Amino acid sequence: MIRGGKLDKPIRVLIVDDEESIVTSTSWWLQRLGYECVKASSVEEAQAKLSETPFDVVVTDIRMPGSTGIDLLKTAKERDPDIQVIVMTGSPSLDFAVEAIRSSADDYLIKPFELDQIAHSVQRAALHRSLLQENRAYRDHLEVTVQEQARQIESLFMDGLAALAGAIEARDGYTGGHLDRVSEYALSTGQEMSLDKDQMWNLWLGSLFHDVGKLAIPDAILNKKGPLTEAEYEYMKKHPELGVRVIEKVSFLRPAVRAILDHQERWDGTGYPRGLRGGEISIEGRILAVCDAFDAMLTDRPYRSARSATEAIDELDRCSGSHFDPSVVEAFLTAQEKGLSAVAPVSALFSELGLNVSLALHAGQAPLK
Repeated sequence: MIRGGKLDKPIRVLIVDDEESIVTSTSWWLQRLGYECVKASSVEEAQAKLSETPFDVVVTDIRMPGSTGIDLLKTAKERDPDIQVIVMTGSPSLDFAVEAIRSSADDYLIKPFELDQIAHSVQRAALHRSLLQENRAYRDHLEVTVQEQARQIESLFMDGLAALAGAIEARDGYTGGHLDRVSEYALSTGQEMSLDKDQMWNLWLGSLFHDVGKLAIPDAILNKKGPLTEAEYEYMKKHPELGVRVIEKVSFLRPAVRAILDHQERWDGTGYPRGLRGGEISIEGRILAVCDAFDAMLTDRPYRSARSATEAIDELDRCSGSHFDPSVVEAFLTAQEKGLSAVAPVSALFSELGLNVSLALHAGQAPLK
């Protein structure tokens, strides 16, 4: 490196010319100034040396028997974009000069030249390389720092989502673990249906917060020990719209709006809150409808006992085409058979930061791809 115009470690210079006197005198002068010099009399010999050991600067003649200095320039830059190449010639021509510039030559010297001139050119080239390497190291360090900060932000983000989801579930004493299970079912089904990354992200958020509207439902209705009255049931049916009112105020949760609003809609149009049918219902809502219903059937309620998994699957089959999208039911059952390999993509926020994280779903966080 060069700091303050001075060397603080040896700079390796490869000197290439078919004129031995030039190679010898240049090498002798640069060595006196503290450079480590290696000599070559042809491009082929120089290329072999470049493949054996790294160099900081190459000083090469243009016109030599066989390959030219321009060929060496291109080879050196391909191997190491930061290497500095000084070309020199005793027969200057516009064509060679233009080709040297196009090939990213770092300096162009005309023979004969003073030894102080070549020394100045090499020092300037070494300083340039040093600055390039320092800048690259700084960028690498900065990238690591940014990634670490992003991981911390992501961790806080995930903790916040888990806390919110936990607050929802705590309101309903009969559905412990419901959100985790629905998330797993939904992500596995979405994966089976080849949803894209945005849809998978929306689906995961929706699965965590599809019941957020229940925060606005009175405990007397939410935890009533017995069947709901018609009036109570009509109030409970408001929870998708109440949930949207909460979610749409939080920018990073807005992608879950359609899943939350649609998860109680039915394929035949008899669901709520908007009576949508078929393809009018978002794919996220159609998936959650199946997964939410399946898990609800496996859960004990004050007014009925839990069904077995076989009975719940039979009910899904019976309601396929009426309550549920048949393609979703098929994908859900296929995912069940495959063992629910749930994978969700990172949101746009995290993918921009180049992050990959794996979090246990049953710890309240989705595994992210």
